[in-house]
Amino acid sequence: MSGRPSPTVRSKRLRRELRRLREERELTIEQVADLAGGEWNPSTLGRWEKGDRRIRPADLRHLLDVYDVHGEQREALITLAREARQRGWWQVYADVLPSEYSTYIGLETEAREMRTYQQQLIPGILQTAEYARAVIRATRPNDGPEAVERRVAVRLDRQKVLTGPQPLRLWTVIDEAAIRRVVGSRQIMREQLDQLADMAERPGVQLQVLPFEAGAHASMATSFVVLGFGASDPNVVYLDTGMSALFVEAPEDVAGYTLVFDHLRAAADSPRDSARVFQAAAQDLA
Repeated sequence: MSGRPSPTVRSKRLRRELRRLREERELTIEQVADLAGGEWNPSTLGRWEKGDRRIRPADLRHLLDVYDVHGEQREALITLAREARQRGWWQVYADVLPSEYSTYIGLETEAREMRTYQQQLIPGILQTAEYARAVIRATRPNDGPEAVERRVAVRLDRQKVLTGPQPLRLWTVIDEAAIRRVVGSRQIMREQLDQLADMAERPGVQLQVLPFEAGAHASMATSFVVLGFGASDPNVVYLDTGMSALFVEAPEDVAGYTLVFDHLRAAADSPRDSARVFQAAAQDLA
């Protein structure tokens, strides 16, 4: 956890708590609307629980009255709602961030651990500025220089979660294709590989290369990220298709991606051998 509280995580936690309070009382959304005296329609209550709409402080207090929530629990939920309405550090870049990417950054900012498999690219959280710039120019050819630089700045700022008193625990499996593909130029790629070798020495960072000879595997169709939040919040899987993104939260689906990741890291080179792969690949580009 980076130490930078995330309103995205607070919002996710609040909607989960609102649903829990209703279900503990064995109430349907329609029954809650009736108990509230017609203050809200059922669709509004549903959007609050799904996170499609933020709940206003006055509405939250009224809803907590309906659920008969008082004392410390009530104050904790009101505080949670207030924090969920704050602006995250990434929102100053809203002009260049799709909404799904903003949501992902908000989750990443407060995650305790990340497990990710990447097929074609070095993970964004490990990219050098020049590598990131080359990727953004290739994938967003219509962006002007200023937009490109702002996207690079976001990517570099994301990497702050790897430093500080409670850094993110990172375990990454990178396909050999991402290591061998020259992005930008030979020098840019060499510097990127050197950085990976350096990052592999950090405590709490595990980098593995999935070699070509590993053959077919369970995630040939997609890259993915599993974000873990400890006991405070359930894990979330993030899938980025390039044109859109998907968040997976159903426990059985998250467990499935976690199992796939375990198979991938078992098939990949060890972290020590992977560091040697980074170094050798960098030397090949000298």
